[in-house]
Amino acid sequence: MSAPSLKVVVAITSPIAFQTLNSHSVLRTCIQESLTFIRVYGSQAHLAVAGSSQDLSQISDIEFEKITCDPNDAHQLALAIQAAAPADLVMIHDSQRALTQTAQFDRVFNALTQDIDAVRPVSAFTETLKCVTNDQFVTGTIDRNSMFRISTPELIRYGSIDFQTSTSTWFVPLKDDAKIATVTADVDSARINSENELKLMQNLLDSK
Repeated sequence: MSAPSLKVVVAITSPIAFQTLNSHSVLRTCIQESLTFIRVYGSQAHLAVAGSSQDLSQISDIEFEKITCDPNDAHQLALAIQAAAPADLVMIHDSQRALTQTAQFDRVFNALTQDIDAVRPVSAFTETLKCVTNDQFVTGTIDRNSMFRISTPELIRYGSIDFQTSTSTWFVPLKDDAKIATVTADVDSARINSENELKLMQNLLDSK
């Protein structure tokens, strides 16, 4: 029995994707790690990059499938994936998590057992979380054991994507009966949210 077809989608979620990290753009670093996983998976896998037409024009030299949409809009991304080249499994990776290692890809993939429809990596909060009003008054402490930091890649069976729903806490909406699993996220998969964080990440790399 052949392996299911797999589309690995690198989602351009921020202009910071085109900033430099370790002599390459954040986006290209992310793409290279995704390709490393794809090569191990085999010929049934292929790479796609999702982003606005303007973002995709900046990587016109990359000869992979390009999906034009706003990847930050779950419904729009789902419809774009529906209209794109088909695949049994869809793995979506945030371009801002450029230092995510192949081991995390493997961990996510291996967790997609026969009775699971979607997997993503998570990590626990170690900070104290406070509930704050719009007026900046602290009203209580949130149980940090009830919350997790979400990472990527997310791996989803195509048949479990809900193409009708408009919002989701996942990159694309999932059907109500989708069975979900999580795996442990590595520290390296932290998201780069700003130029200051990018500089910090570069300093950490330089110090190694």
